[in-house]
Amino acid sequence: MNPVTYFENIIKDLNSKPYHVLEKSPAVFYLIAKEEGIVSGINEVEMFLNLYDIELSFRKHKESGQVMKRGDIVCSISGPKSSLYHALDTVSFILGKMSGIASIASFYRKKLTHSSLINMGESRAVESIFYKEALKDGGAVELPFTLVDETMIDLYGSYEDAIAKTRISFNNPIALEVNDISKFYDAQKTDADTLVLKYFNDEAIRRAIIDNKGQKRLMVGGLILPNRLDIIGSYQFDYLTTSLIYTAARIYEFAVKVG
Repeated sequence: MNPVTYFENIIKDLNSKPYHVLEKSPAVFYLIAKEEGIVSGINEVEMFLNLYDIELSFRKHKESGQVMKRGDIVCSISGPKSSLYHALDTVSFILGKMSGIASIASFYRKKLTHSSLINMGESRAVESIFYKEALKDGGAVELPFTLVDETMIDLYGSYEDAIAKTRISFNNPIALEVNDISKFYDAQKTDADTLVLKYFNDEAIRRAIIDNKGQKRLMVGGLILPNRLDIIGSYQFDYLTTSLIYTAARIYEFAVKVG
């Protein structure tokens, strides 16, 4: 689903609900950061408002990817009070969810001494197109990997067959998922470009890095909790990816000042 269709569906739902504020005189809503973090969702909010009501004017006070501190004005919206109030929850959610993802992504990225935080597109949610932008705002990079995961390996019966079948359809480098240190050495013999060490504990990651000896690019994946970053963040591997960023990211709150 593309962003326009996604927002059109939200607007259709909004328009089916009653307006709680009927006053149509003009006002300005300022959205103000309540805490420090990384701004994300500015462009998405602007797109939503342009589709929602042409009478609303949007002004950026911060750009996506910038640091916000408590008390900073992030953006402002002017227009009829009724439309402003009716759209406020959606605007706050977009900014809050995307800024939450960008902020935790930035935290992970700063903990990685030798590695890059990478977006592997692990979220299958409808909103994943926005999550992708939020990760980028938080400093994650996107590389053209094609993932050969555990399910594909089970379907095709072996690493080699799964990789061969995937290469027929995709020209991207292959990232092969390995979910146990005992399987690492067989995966190392394949022609996969990158090995994804998924659900390895800290010691297994360290062992794989030592035994890899630079033969393959290594990506650490799975549910990497923040408390593990002080240890594995110092290891020398290439990439880290985790879907935990989506699920652990809280929705940032913004204060609203009416002008």
